[in-house]
Amino acid sequence: MVLRLLGPLRWEAAGQPARSLPCVLPTAILLVLARSGRAVTRDKLAALFWPDQRDELARLNLRVNLHKARRLLADLAIGVPVEADRRSVRWSVPVDADVSGAPGATPADGFALPGFDQFEDWLGQWRAMHRAAAPGAGPDVGAIGDGDGGGPPTFHGRRLELARLRTATARAIVVSGEPGIGKTTLVAAAFSPAHWLRCREGMAQGSFGAVAELLAVHPAWLEELGAYRLDVARLLPDIAPDEPLPPLDALTARVRLFEALARTVERNVELLAVDDLQWADAATVEWLAMLAYRGRVRWVATARPDELPATTRTVLAALDSAGVAARLPLHGLERPALDALLHQRRPDLAGAGAGREHRWLRAMADYTGGNPFCAIELIDAVTARDEPRLLAEVPLPERVAGMVRRRRDRLDATARAVVDAASLAVGVPAVAQLAAMAGLGREETLAALERAQAHGLVRDTACRHDVVREAIRGAIGAARAAEMHRCAAVYLADAGAEPELVAQHARQAGDPELAWPWVLRAAYRLKQRGERAATVAALCEVRDRAANPALALRAEVMLAQEHLFDDLAAGREALESTLARTAALPRGRERQTIEANALSGLVDNAVFGGDLPRAMALARALRRRLPGLAQDVLVEAHQVLIEATMRHGDFDAARRSARALREAGAAPAVVLSFEAQIHWFAGDVRAARAAFEDLLLRHADYCHGLTIENDLAVMCHALGDLAAAEAMARRSLASWAGVAHTEALSSLVLGTTLTSMGRFAEARAALDRAYELGRRQGSSLFASEALVRRARLHWCAGERAEARAALLAASDGIGEVTEPLRASGLALMETLTAVDIGVDPAPAAAATLARMRARSRHPLVHVRALRAQCARALRAGDRAAALVAARELAEIAREAALLEWLCEACALVAALAAGSEALAARARAQALARSQGIGWLLPRADGGRSFA
Repeated sequence: MVLRLLGPLRWEAAGQPARSLPCVLPTAILLVLARSGRAVTRDKLAALFWPDQRDELARLNLRVNLHKARRLLADLAIGVPVEADRRSVRWSVPVDADVSGAPGATPADGFALPGFDQFEDWLGQWRAMHRAAAPGAGPDVGAIGDGDGGGPPTFHGRRLELARLRTATARAIVVSGEPGIGKTTLVAAAFSPAHWLRCREGMAQGSFGAVAELLAVHPAWLEELGAYRLDVARLLPDIAPDEPLPPLDALTARVRLFEALARTVERNVELLAVDDLQWADAATVEWLAMLAYRGRVRWVATARPDELPATTRTVLAALDSAGVAARLPLHGLERPALDALLHQRRPDLAGAGAGREHRWLRAMADYTGGNPFCAIELIDAVTARDEPRLLAEVPLPERVAGMVRRRRDRLDATARAVVDAASLAVGVPAVAQLAAMAGLGREETLAALERAQAHGLVRDTACRHDVVREAIRGAIGAARAAEMHRCAAVYLADAGAEPELVAQHARQAGDPELAWPWVLRAAYRLKQRGERAATVAALCEVRDRAANPALALRAEVMLAQEHLFDDLAAGREALESTLARTAALPRGRERQTIEANALSGLVDNAVFGGDLPRAMALARALRRRLPGLAQDVLVEAHQVLIEATMRHGDFDAARRSARALREAGAAPAVVLSFEAQIHWFAGDVRAARAAFEDLLLRHADYCHGLTIENDLAVMCHALGDLAAAEAMARRSLASWAGVAHTEALSSLVLGTTLTSMGRFAEARAALDRAYELGRRQGSSLFASEALVRRARLHWCAGERAEARAALLAASDGIGEVTEPLRASGLALMETLTAVDIGVDPAPAAAATLARMRARSRHPLVHVRALRAQCARALRAGDRAAALVAARELAEIAREAALLEWLCEACALVAALAAGSEALAARARAQALARSQGIGWLLPRADGGRSFA
């Protein structure tokens, strides 16, 4: 049976007269499909016949005429059906389109369809290509559906595979790979076979089905059978319809039939291509092996390795052992080849810029694993409104999904359950998780994974690629999928997995009450990573939808904690209100958890509100609630306890909380961040800087959730590395743009750094910004600190009155400051600004500095106390005492590597000492000011401006 495309269009079946196809529109559609031999999209087919009509009307016309085409096939008794789905149409009819079959013949000779100009152009181009082709040329390459516009397609990539095929000397070659990977296309490109043995699903039940179809297309071959004519008649009765067959035993008949078929093919074929060897019947496979052993004709076959029957595998293994066969496994296209394919298929979606990779390349490569058939089907389904990042939301074409699901259906029930579990799992699941989801033991699961991998559906424990995952997910019933998700959630919860994973599976299981506790934990992780919008959205969902009032209240507490970033007063009010409402809950773990959450938020609120005594009182109440808390609650509690205790100077308590953080399973980046902060507040500035630099190198992705860049800027400024301090402060401002809390912190350190560099106008703008942000949040800490640093700016710039005014404004109404770093900074500026305007500093300032120096080992506290001591001595006219203080200041600054302070100390010594000591100190001060860019000290180091 064959459709003759060369010469008059006609259908020929063995033993029946040829039937001509009429010159009507349904025939033209069939002609296009027959020439293509593969699926053609409905839109492309409709555009060929109705290019000027609206898409909807063109598709309607196509549907009507496809119905007419099916009726025409029924009338002509052509038993090859037209296959169609929502997006494409295919007619896999045997044709005779090789040029060598009928020299001088014209494709569809005499066929015309007036009024359909685009179809007529397509038909004319085909005829012109045929006339230009020499006998024996390659297969037809201009079929619609092979590329855009109906022109010749380009074979993409596979250079190594092509070379291996063309240089292979084996008598039999098997090209293997998953469906759609391009096996047939590769064989066609490598050899341009004139003769194909096309095996189809269902042929394995008979004998020599594909061979019979090949012989039917070439009736001339049957005229040369000679003594074997009646033997072949056992396979093709039409050869001798009225002659009795000689009586032979089964074995003799089989041997003579094999020999007859072999001689026929060997006489007429040099290379035989075999498509879909996995569907060949056992007799055909044995006959192919016979051809390989005889060596008179070569054959190359395509095969899906996971679908090969055991008998076929045995035959191929024997051929391998005999050295007459070669194997070529085929994998997905490399990215450059896939890029070229996408550019050819959908140039309209390629994106701007010639020569650039296709806009959909990365998404398609990751999603399809480079499978060209899947990529073509998907890119054809994409519209201009779709986005590559949302490829998973594009409905999977039914032909692609069906291709995958048929492979799944061939698995046994156990392997199918494991594959289903892999498709529902996220990422690369553990074997134990798959076992839990499938309800199997570990050994059963491992064996099932091996079978699934042999079918090309999984790699390790995950689906081979996203196409497989999506297709299999669509084949799983809703109830069964929900139960598997529930099992995954329970397993992951017990295994201590990431809360996002547990929450996701619980949601998919349709069990929100199981999900809400994990959504809360996930929200906390999101907060650590700086994803505030996602954090707030998750917390609002739990607050509004959780049936458990304790969970809803806990979400409300966490939402109130978010006010730390924008409104401290509102946050404090909300937290205190929630804490009061917990009294209505029964005593127990849930109430204890909510109270701990609320107290954690209040401690943090008090710390950054500048009320350290209140923070410490709240911390004591929080500690009483720690025993028995869940790990995520402990993590949050110990973080705020570190914030309070390290500022208070209780470093033993801070380090205990840091160890507890690590034991509670806090993210490594969080633990490292707090350990580095403890180094800083304890006075080990160089260790703090090293720790933050290591943290930035290893966990840069946390820069939006932890103040890594800001804190590193503080360390760099303290050590006199002003360029690095400015860079880190500006990076922090970029990372935290729109978050008032951290913008204020980073504006403070930026303003301080710019002051040290002598860039006073820029510094004032940064400090003004910090002051405004502090006031907006209701943070007396940030607002007063901005004024203290503005006082330092004016003092460095020689603006005495402005410096004193800023200092008095900073001191107004802030109450007692007990944190050593803050208190020493405030007391130093009180001393310097008072001395500068000619008044005695407040005695309380000296007492505060002495008290802080006794409490703290931090070198900044000590150099500030000594700088104030020097200023007071100068005010009293005691230059000798001032020089002693300056020398001690220089020694401490040198030991701690505080280069700006060392520069200032050297400048003081130069101004107060005499002789060689003064000269050496001045040279040292000048060198430091220039090398470190300490702009405000340059005039003093040069002797152009006095400290006194």
